[in-house]
Amino acid sequence: MAQNLSDKVKSFFLAKSSRNGRSLSGDFDLLEMPVEAVLAYWLSVKRVLEAKGQSFIAAEREKTSEPFVSHLLGLLQSSLSPEDIQRFGAIKKQAILRDLQRKFILMSISILGMATNENPQKVLIRIISKFPISPIYEKQVFEAASEVLKKMEDGDLNREKFLNIDHRMKIESLILNLVIYNMLARRMGRREIGDFIGHIRSFYFAEGLSLIVDGFEYDFIKHRLNLQKKEILELTESKMDMSLHICSGIKSGLSYDDLQLVGASYLM
Repeated sequence: MAQNLSDKVKSFFLAKSSRNGRSLSGDFDLLEMPVEAVLAYWLSVKRVLEAKGQSFIAAEREKTSEPFVSHLLGLLQSSLSPEDIQRFGAIKKQAILRDLQRKFILMSISILGMATNENPQKVLIRIISKFPISPIYEKQVFEAASEVLKKMEDGDLNREKFLNIDHRMKIESLILNLVIYNMLARRMGRREIGDFIGHIRSFYFAEGLSLIVDGFEYDFIKHRLNLQKKEILELTESKMDMSLHICSGIKSGLSYDDLQLVGASYLM
């Protein structure tokens, strides 16, 4: 059962992640998981922990790339008290949410730039302005993006790498791929880039791009992106809070039934 936990929770959101032909991550993603799947995961952790002991936690963490879940498993494995788990888990939660917020903002800048056919160089300047210190050099980004487009023309491009947009990407790679999309939109037209949606991992970016392809106006796209970002972040924070409280409850020795009640507080 221990080795099948990730597979079990992936099944909850397989259909949604496969929508529009988008690829499914090799590991589950807390942002995309329904609340019910998050609860099922942690209740499964409780069951397996009772049956197999602490060694299960180390093995589960080793194969779990979801950053917040991995962090909580580490806290659960440690000698920290339930109160310390709550405190340090909350710190990690805020760090991850800040990172997600920034990445969604960068994606929206790219999408809105495509919606108005803005010069990719201006789009990159807007992206860089969201950092106190730029994580990239403007010249190097455009040189790399131009090389990618040349490889695309030659039919020698790793599309899964350079046409993917994912909130789990490193920030430098994300910026490069966003600029590539803005350059493609200028060269090919906004409707034609819809052919690349199947390579996009982020449903936030994929749905924003779909709005452009479907011909929606700038003001509507901007409103939709802002609303969706707010809803995604709030729901993700709620799933993190539930994970944190259940994880702390496991550390406290709460029963399976009591943990179910804790999780039920987050369900409609």
